[in-house]
Amino acid sequence: MKIFFLDSDINLQNEIDRCLNKCRFKIDVKKTQNEHDIFDEISTLESYSLFILNLQNPADTKILDFIRTNAKVVPILLILESDMSPQIFQTLSSYSYNDIIIKKFSVEEIVYRIYKLCHIWNNNVFYPCKGICFDFKKRMFIFKDNHTVLGKKEALLLKYLFLKSHGVITCAEIVSFVYENEIVSNDRIRALVKQLRDKLPCDLIRTLHGKGYQIINFH
Repeated sequence: MKIFFLDSDINLQNEIDRCLNKCRFKIDVKKTQNEHDIFDEISTLESYSLFILNLQNPADTKILDFIRTNAKVVPILLILESDMSPQIFQTLSSYSYNDIIIKKFSVEEIVYRIYKLCHIWNNNVFYPCKGICFDFKKRMFIFKDNHTVLGKKEALLLKYLFLKSHGVITCAEIVSFVYENEIVSNDRIRALVKQLRDKLPCDLIRTLHGKGYQIINFH
């Protein structure tokens, strides 16, 4: 999973990065203090699971519009400084930010917000939206009143898809995570994906030809 993190406070960025990776599956946090850096990410925007932005002028929609044009469904968490004018909230209420947090907040509070926006609560139980639950340890996928038991590799594949959230997983990553670097063909991987799709009672996995696979976004 990848997160883009824009904030002028390097110490805060590092503290949040440490907390994220202490508690959960490895999260790659790209930290920057320069707003212009996001425009260099145009070819990789959709690979991010979350954008965390502390903007000099939150009312300026240039960066927001850029993200929504090139990575439509990826959530955005906006950070506001504590001295921001209260009137800014009236302006921001019509913008498409997924969440807003105001400094000073605890590291644990923003980490909780990050997990919530990325739909990752822990390494073994996932709640992507109301009515859906996946318990990796039990290999149980629950959709409304439908309970489906998955095979070991099917469960590993689904777990990795959830861990990557909105990101795309490649065949190489599946070989590493699911098959523990065993030599397997792409046909075998496609067969595993088909097995998982056939078992799931809802449409959950998107194929991105030439790239890999991705969990469908839930709202």
